[in-house]
Amino acid sequence: MRQAFSAVSISALLAIPGAGIALQSLGSLIAVLLVFALVRALGMGSDVRIADEAAARALAEEARCGFDPIEVALDRARIGALLRNSAGEVMLIRRHGARFAARVLSSHAGARLDRGFLTLSTEDPHFGSITLDLGERAQVWAASLRRLGARA
Repeated sequence: MRQAFSAVSISALLAIPGAGIALQSLGSLIAVLLVFALVRALGMGSDVRIADEAAARALAEEARCGFDPIEVALDRARIGALLRNSAGEVMLIRRHGARFAARVLSSHAGARLDRGFLTLSTEDPHFGSITLDLGERAQVWAASLRRLGARA
């Protein structure tokens, strides 16, 4: 008897004008909230930044085992970094979505200096370019990058 009562009440509810649309809207809202909760639980969509020099060093080690930087320059917004090892190699780390990507620079050809900003690009077209806000250190790093082409 209860099943008949619930079937009757559901059909009576759906007979109300606009009830079907309201139920669809409610279902869509619940689905969106569930997707939002899942994205938050997985940590997706967060604002990823390089916390400090130690984090930049760890990212460099992840990218290339044995890359031991002796000098680190962090972007003021913490979205990228330049690291130099004792062999004079320079690694560029940049944010790529919710992760970081790194490349060792082979020349200074993709470097442009504009006051405290240093724009860098690599030979890898998929890596793209990045503008780092290094402040007063931008000029020092730009000058040191010129030595990369001389080593090659």
